[in-house]
Amino acid sequence: MPRVQIVYDTSGSTSLWSGGNNPFYDPYYKGYTFDADQSNNGGGRNIFDYLDRRSKSVVIDGDAFVPRALKDPGPPRTIYRQAGSDRPKVDFNSKRDEQKLSGRLFEDPDFPADNRSIYPSRSYSRFEWKRPKEICSDPLFISDGVSRFDVKQGELGDCWLLAAVASLSMHKKLFDQVVVPDQDFGANYCGMFRFRFWQFGEWKDVEIDDRLPTKYGKLCFMRSEDRNEFWSALLEKAYAKLNGSYEALSGGNQAEAMVDFTGGLCETFDMRRAPPNLYNIMVQANNACSLMGCAIESEQLEGHLSNGLITGHAYSVTDVKKVRLNNGMEESLVRVRNPWGNECEWKGDWSDHSHKWSSVSQGEKDKLGMDQRDDGEFWMSYKDFSSQFNKIEICHLGPESMSSSVKGEAAKKRRWEMCLESGQWKRNVSAGGCRNNIDSFHMNEQFRIEIVDPDEDDDENMGTIIVGLMQKDIRKILKGADFLTIGYAIYSIKDPNIPPLDQKFFRFNRQVDKSPSFVNQREVCGRHKLPPGHYVIIPSTFSPNEEAEFILRIFSEKPNESGVLDTPNTMDNVVDGVYGRKHHSTVMENEEPLKKAFMEFAGSTAKIHAKQLQQILNRSFGREIKEFQGFSLEACRSMLALVDANMSGFMEFDEFKHLWNEIRLLKTIFKEYDADGNGYFDSFELRGALRVAGYNLCNKVFESVAMRYMDPEQGRVCFEDFILLSIRLKTAFETYKAMPKTNEGFGVVKQDHFLLQTLYL
Repeated sequence: MPRVQIVYDTSGSTSLWSGGNNPFYDPYYKGYTFDADQSNNGGGRNIFDYLDRRSKSVVIDGDAFVPRALKDPGPPRTIYRQAGSDRPKVDFNSKRDEQKLSGRLFEDPDFPADNRSIYPSRSYSRFEWKRPKEICSDPLFISDGVSRFDVKQGELGDCWLLAAVASLSMHKKLFDQVVVPDQDFGANYCGMFRFRFWQFGEWKDVEIDDRLPTKYGKLCFMRSEDRNEFWSALLEKAYAKLNGSYEALSGGNQAEAMVDFTGGLCETFDMRRAPPNLYNIMVQANNACSLMGCAIESEQLEGHLSNGLITGHAYSVTDVKKVRLNNGMEESLVRVRNPWGNECEWKGDWSDHSHKWSSVSQGEKDKLGMDQRDDGEFWMSYKDFSSQFNKIEICHLGPESMSSSVKGEAAKKRRWEMCLESGQWKRNVSAGGCRNNIDSFHMNEQFRIEIVDPDEDDDENMGTIIVGLMQKDIRKILKGADFLTIGYAIYSIKDPNIPPLDQKFFRFNRQVDKSPSFVNQREVCGRHKLPPGHYVIIPSTFSPNEEAEFILRIFSEKPNESGVLDTPNTMDNVVDGVYGRKHHSTVMENEEPLKKAFMEFAGSTAKIHAKQLQQILNRSFGREIKEFQGFSLEACRSMLALVDANMSGFMEFDEFKHLWNEIRLLKTIFKEYDADGNGYFDSFELRGALRVAGYNLCNKVFESVAMRYMDPEQGRVCFEDFILLSIRLKTAFETYKAMPKTNEGFGVVKQDHFLLQTLYL
């Protein structure tokens, strides 16, 4: 029997059986997987039997897709999905116990100990995989506590990751959330270790074996200062598995790792355009345990400057403090750490051996934890910090710390709410590029949000949202390649229930705000203070037709609901509705010549089949559209099906006349969108053309028909495909309209009738 998994429970208390120990009563069990033939009290009831009998309250969803519309739950119901042959989710301790009982050390099948896990782009590399017990005689997971000095960089160019790990190690609660406690090489050891990372809206467990890449018996990549401590090397391996390989970690931004370690929201500041209160922001972030990093961005990677700093290299910001001088004055200082952990340190004022420290008492030095070792960590004045480094990244553990202007009691009362939306940029369908590409910008998915004034008693009629746009899995897909350049724009709208905004809207309406920049990083974030009202956020890549999945996080000051702008599937009356009587009468004037042409092929039967229809249409339309070589026989079969209600395979003159008028009107629409007369129009104009033809399609349906009827390489729609799509849409709408309906308005169809309608189309 297949397995079933609860993936969505809007009632909050799923109950498949009454009484007894019911594992489904508590909403905690949402996501629980169970056998389809699981029964109660030996009754042998098949779960699918139950679902069939209760079909009014239970829905079986075979592909695990939970529609966005279900965010508005409506009547209580439960969504299930068939989970194939997946095993039930087993907790890590049970897996570890099972592995230990097997008497074998764990070997991870999903991240094998070979070159595919290290450098998949290279055919061969000399690494030997060893377990910690093969590297030293007394391995420890953590030795004498965790310190930022534990982390040392190896051969891999992932200083950005090391800098973030060093920052993480300074905060025990954050560290324990990622590096799961109670793991060691003692009695419970079986070669299996677990770590946790935040990934695109949820925390994800990553389980690995402890085989590590070595050369000559020494670790090649991240390692600890103590030769027998292995938490950092194993953490790096887990993160490499999460991203597809070690190679995928070569080059990156600290912001990426800091978000994965915390689930926080990361702000990036260009020091050349930093706000005047940036030091105060850093102090507040430091007090709030936010993770911080900095860099000197340069085309020269790891270039050594005369002042001791390294260009194109990631640093951790480990403290922000004001020090009191002997003369009573104060100096604003920043403590920075080079993940190399060596003598490559700042050589200017307030460095380890600077004369500036002579103006500070020993007590003040002790408060700062002043240390003159060549350990990669150093102090510098904020003035020098802001002039030497050109980028700082601050990962806030919660959006509260991003509103530095709110202080005191008001800050304590403020509670931020988050909405999370998922989307995708798909070539020729929903990847319209930025606002510069006005012809295709409207193709991007559009998300509505409401901004409210959090304090109606004050004089400021403004509200704040914090937006984070993150592209997904690029490292894993592109093997460490650069991220796409992404950003977003915000527009004001009056009605939140409108269909997706079209090209005309964006031509005549300006954006009210936008992302701080379009940048080739995994995530771009921004704060926006706007008047209360309804808004639409348009996430996009900079250039059109760049593909990726993304999530959009929207933080607001009061509970809110976001959602994608969409439209129901509807069909208008084309002749009498969209085009009006003028077009109708024009088409009907020349009926006699049309009937004469029809009878030439129909003969005494007064009927024609698809082959004859093809000949008539191609005689008339074959020369009206450039590059059009005539309708195919398959297209003509679909056209005949539109008017052949009794499925006879033939059409009479009245049916032919109806079809003829339909094609003439669609030809007029096609020519309007084929502005240059080349026989095609671009795919980004398809939705508008269908809307003019009377077909309003929801985003999901439009995406499917666009992929089906456009040229995937050229990104354009030809005349025959447009006619065929329009004809089949009309047939589908009319077929559904003729179906018997349930009390809820859903169509009901028997299998044989469904097959007839589908196959004859």
